[in-house]
Parts: sequence; C-alpha cells; structure tokens
Amino acid sequence: MNKYELTTNTKIVEDCTLFQIKALRDFASIKAGQLGGWIDKSSTLDHETNSWIDETSMVFNGSTVKNGSIVKDGSTVEDHSIVSNCSTLKSGSTVKDHSIVSNWSIVKNGSTVKDHSTVKNGSTVKDNSIVSNCSTVDNGSTVEDHSIVSNWSTVKNGSTVEDHSKVKNHSTVKDGSTVKDHSTVKNGSTVDNWSIVENRSTVKDHTLINK
Repeated sequence: MNKYELTTNTKIVEDCTLFQIKALRDFASIKAGQLGGWIDKSSTLDHETNSWIDETSMVFNGSTVKNGSIVKDGSTVEDHSIVSNCSTLKSGSTVKDHSIVSNWSIVKNGSTVKDHSTVKNGSTVKDNSIVSNCSTVDNGSTVEDHSIVSNWSTVKNGSTVEDHSKVKNHSTVKDGSTVKDHSTVKNGSTVDNWSIVENRSTVKDHTLINK
C-alpha cells in the first residue's frame, strides 16, 4: 500500500509544479492524514520505507528521497540529487546539481551540497558550510562553521574542516586530520595521519603534511 498521495495543493517553483503530499497510513512518527512536503511526481519519495519530507520542504526536478531518509525544516533537494539510506537534510539546507547525501549522513544549519558532490557514510556538513564542484566528504568526517570543500577535493576517514577553513583544488584531508582557524589546503595538497593545519595557515602546491 502506498504511504502517501499527491494532493491538489500546488505551487510553482522554478517552472515546476509541485504537489503537497499527504500520508495515507501511519508509519514512524507520521500519522495518516498528515500533510507533508512538496514534490513534482510520485517517484520522488519512496513508499517502501519511513522516508519523509515535511510540510516546509521541497524535493523536485528528478530528485529522490529514499531508504528511511528525512528532509525537513525548510530544506530543498533539486536537480537530480539523492538523499538516501537513513540520511537527514534539515535546518534550511540544500542538496542540488546531481549531488548525493547517503548512508546515515547529515546536512544541516543552512549548508549546501552541490555540483555533483557527495556526503556519505556517516559524515556531517553543518553551520552554513559548502561542499561543491565534485567534492566528497566521507567516512564520518565533518565540515562545519562556514567552511568550504570544493573543486574535486576530499575530506575522509574521520577528518574535520572547521572555523571558516577551505579545502580546494584537488586536495585531500584524511585519516583523522583537522583543518581549522581560517586555514586553507589547496592545489593538490594532502593532510593526513591525524595532522592539524591551524591559525590561518596555508598548505599549497602538492604539499604533503603527515604527522
């Protein structure tokens, strides 16, 4: 049995007609008859799991929410993006441009994942941070406090980028390392093995920092 239906409540967003959904049965914390969010077609939100889009959020233009994931608090998924496998998008955050949030990951507090980027495997992006341009946050890593990971860069294996810091241009932060305090890692550089880049420092031009 389907868990929701499209109602006759509609609105136009970016030339797409979005329909508000309504639950048809009880599941998780959702009750039958409860209104949900706004989608453009019935394949946007799965019927098989406890995935849900709340009444303040939108998912459209070929995007999908599935496998127990939640989109809420005025958040948006658009442009063929995916939120899956018990992940959460909340607090006015955005996933767009063919990006993916998966496997128990969280994007929150006005953050953005865009341009074919991926946040996966228990990772978190929060506090108005940005992951963009084919970048990846993986394996329990965190990007927070207005930080940016961009241009084919990777943060993985329990690493952290915080405090207005940047990782960009094919760079990597991995293996429990931290970039903080307005610091930058760029131009193909790598920070690994529990190393720390701090105090407005810059690592550039294919440099390796290894503790």
